[in-house]
Amino acid sequence: MAYWKRFIMCLAHRAWNLSVEVPKEISGEQFPPHKLYIAIMYLVDLSTVFSVLQQSIFGDPGDAMDIRFIGLLLSCQIFSTNRAKTDATKSEVFNERAPGHLSPRHSPRGSQKPSITHAPTLGRGSDLTQSLLSFVKAHLSLWLQIASLSLQSEPANISVEEFDILGLALCCGSSKSQPLFRLSEAVPELTSRSSMPAAELRKAVQKLLCWNEDTYTTEVAKDGLEPRAKTLNISNIHKNVWFHRPHNAEIEYLNITDCKDSTIYVTARLRYCLISGCEGTTMILGGVSTICTTHNCEKVNVHVAAHCYKMENCIDTSAYVYCHIPPIITGDTRGIQLAPYNVLHSHMASVLHGSQMTLEKDYVDVWAHPICCTAGMVETLSSRAGTPLEEQNTTYHFVHPSKFFPVVVPESHGRSAPPQLLLPEVYDKAMKEQQDEVRRLMGRLRSMPNEVAQKKAQETIHSHFKDWLQSTGKVRQLSDLARCSQQFQQRL
Repeated sequence: MAYWKRFIMCLAHRAWNLSVEVPKEISGEQFPPHKLYIAIMYLVDLSTVFSVLQQSIFGDPGDAMDIRFIGLLLSCQIFSTNRAKTDATKSEVFNERAPGHLSPRHSPRGSQKPSITHAPTLGRGSDLTQSLLSFVKAHLSLWLQIASLSLQSEPANISVEEFDILGLALCCGSSKSQPLFRLSEAVPELTSRSSMPAAELRKAVQKLLCWNEDTYTTEVAKDGLEPRAKTLNISNIHKNVWFHRPHNAEIEYLNITDCKDSTIYVTARLRYCLISGCEGTTMILGGVSTICTTHNCEKVNVHVAAHCYKMENCIDTSAYVYCHIPPIITGDTRGIQLAPYNVLHSHMASVLHGSQMTLEKDYVDVWAHPICCTAGMVETLSSRAGTPLEEQNTTYHFVHPSKFFPVVVPESHGRSAPPQLLLPEVYDKAMKEQQDEVRRLMGRLRSMPNEVAQKKAQETIHSHFKDWLQSTGKVRQLSDLARCSQQFQQRL
């Protein structure tokens, strides 16, 4: 066991210029301050994510973290859908490194400027599952080495305790819908002998290894229909509204991929959520009990209450978040706006309670203290220390309270009582001022001397509202919502 949390907090205090001693080998001239900041925040980032996953799978470990978990999860980072796609189509691609006159770059008519291409990524279908299975089989020997802390070569034997460490990535069960608690139960010979030769164990695992389609389905969900498995895949929604019903469904894994210029509502209880490859899309979500990740997205809006929220390689993205752990911002991420969770729904309190994400005052401002490990991280750290570089922070900003508004989830029935938000004082005050302004406007309309004046004022308001709907593209969203409601009523 390695007590990483205490070590990382020591480094974190050093980054904020507090009086905490740091070993000379990681300070001074051998480790420049800006690189020390990057190393510190990267460790904090890893520690936070690993702690959440370890707690979700193995229970609360306290202050201790097993270093083998870090090794396993870091080894998983080398899996790339781009690389898998390239390997799958390698026979169809001309060799760009062909020597001499055989290379297309040898032509005197060619440009000397390098070109940047973006390889297509694999979807969440059979290609991806086969690539993942191949990746596990190819790296199973490495995983056994990490689990046994035998880093120079594959160990002679693997114990039950060491093999159970791989439960972080693998699972077993008497059926695909009934998982067993310990991974070692999948190999009776191992449990009966307490240990087993690594080569024999590796062959046994590779023989048993398969994809659990019952739990991790690759089938893309259809609007309004309940998924057959615990996984809900929403993919390739373009210029449309996707509305998931009902609110009391329990979804283990939500994957939102490759959606563009759309609005997606999923107010059910979730355990994990991945938002990847989306652009210009708004996601209105309920409670996520473990971790919600936004990855490789641009100009998206995410509204979620998640135990841990992580944003990676995102540009011009807004996150309205309630969380127990400071949000994690990593990779090439910039132009981020952060704000408190703002979703209003009559059943949201029960959904958040079922996700163990009940709104509590102790966590009201956790979203405002993100952990950054990005290209603009040095400026971000300086801004947190209160230096004049605050205006130069390129990673994230806060939504101004005057621009903060709630998001109301459409419902077919009336609300018995208005749902409540939990907001920091400055946002709560701004919302009350907006509500007071609306009340004053309604009072002025009611106090008009005659019906003709009231009708004229209402027509003016309707005209401006219609212009706003058209200019913002909300007209299409309203028509899509009406269509969703009609389709739902027809199914009933």
